[in-house]
Amino acid sequence: MNSRRTPRWFTACLAAPLAFWAGCAAPTGVSQSPAESAAAQPQGPAADAAIAPLAFLSGTWILEQPGGALIEEAWGAPRGKAILGSFRRVLGNGATPFYEFTHIVATDEGVRLRQIHVHGNFDTDPRRAVPMVLQLEKLDESSASFVPLADRAASHAGSLERVSYTRVDAGTLLLVVEPQADEKGVRPAPLEFRMTRAR
Repeated sequence: MNSRRTPRWFTACLAAPLAFWAGCAAPTGVSQSPAESAAAQPQGPAADAAIAPLAFLSGTWILEQPGGALIEEAWGAPRGKAILGSFRRVLGNGATPFYEFTHIVATDEGVRLRQIHVHGNFDTDPRRAVPMVLQLEKLDESSASFVPLADRAASHAGSLERVSYTRVDAGTLLLVVEPQADEKGVRPAPLEFRMTRAR
């Protein structure tokens, strides 16, 4: 490597044992030139054309709730054939009742959303031991919706009818969870989470 262009802290980390790269983040107060900053940005493979429009999800989104509770949803950038997201609700007392991890991936069968749900202690929820699988219904540059597979039993989606994400504006992401109608044809009100971009 050219030591004139590579920060000393990074060169030192490369020479150190791989202790999970602990301490290899840029030290506070260490500045980099614009060229170094640009070079440090990960490139990697371009996002698959089927996944690239989901870039509108990228970022961390929050919703404050009564009692000091906070909902947080975070999405990475689309890379290759997938985009990854996480969801959690932190109560006012600091406890987290559950976590959800979501993987939206381009497959030979189309774009699929897969999600797992674990308790706050990271134990598997026995009611959701198998990942939920949804298929893409609609997608554009600012919204996406997903519905159960034609074989609902293979979706493990329970009474879910649809999940949709809409970027209302640059600072707002709307998540809507729609349940199916019951046996009498009555459709419960959807759950809506209007989140703002974390600062």
